[in-house]
Amino acid sequence: MKYYVCYKNRRILGPMTKEEAIQQLFELKGTFKRLYVLIVDENGKAVGRIGRKR
Repeated sequence: MKYYVCYKNRRILGPMTKEEAIQQLFELKGTFKRLYVLIVDENGKAVGRIGRKR
C-alpha cells in the first residue's frame, strides 16, 4: 500500500508509509484545512482515506 497526503483532490506528498503519512497530516493540518491521506493499492487504485470525509 502507498499513502499520499492530499489537498483539494491533489496529491501533495507521497508516496510514503502509513506512519509517515499520518505524521505529515497532523503536522500540516494547522496550516491547511481539508487535508486527508489517500490509500492506494499496488495497481494505483484508491482503496480508502484517512481524515476528512466527503
